[in-house]
Amino acid sequence: MTAATTTLTAERSSTAVGRLARTATEIAQPPLVLSLLLILASLLGDQWLVSIWSGVIAALFICLVPFAAVLVLAKRGRLTDHHVGDKKQRRPVMLWTLGSSLLGCGILAVVGAPPSVWGLIGGILCGIVALILISPIWKLSGHALTLGGATVSAVLMFGWLGLPFVVAAPLVCWSRVYLRDHSAPQVIVGFITGIVVFGASYTFIIG
Repeated sequence: MTAATTTLTAERSSTAVGRLARTATEIAQPPLVLSLLLILASLLGDQWLVSIWSGVIAALFICLVPFAAVLVLAKRGRLTDHHVGDKKQRRPVMLWTLGSSLLGCGILAVVGAPPSVWGLIGGILCGIVALILISPIWKLSGHALTLGGATVSAVLMFGWLGLPFVVAAPLVCWSRVYLRDHSAPQVIVGFITGIVVFGASYTFIIG
């Protein structure tokens, strides 16, 4: 990001519209959105107590532990920021996220996570792999990928009760472009990728 772009982004963030965009971006960070969705997915299991714990375990290993590592590294200056704005830094972040996720999957296999959680995890893992492959070349939007996946997954799991994710998706995608964190094509392709990989995974696993 050039100095001029950084200045323009700061100016945009200082306006009322900019603050709305920044709030949407921060609230809808992928680890937070996916953690919420994993816990909600666990509620669809037959054995409620076991199922809810599977959602918590999945959220920790797939989302929150890797996110905590990103926050620490960003604070120490090892990463540009907690959104990992430098595309060159994204592959290592996604690789350790994948490793943590696979460890979590091993634990979930022992615990016995419900199909709804596995269906969502399949989409998350496919999304991680997509970011590992594409991000070093092109800065695909992780926010948009996540919101696309969350939207289709929420609708498949909860029907009209998934409407909040449908409503939030356009706002979050707009915020990424408005703040100049991504171009419109990066957001659009990310959103479509999320819909495809999450939707296909959930449909295949739940079948």
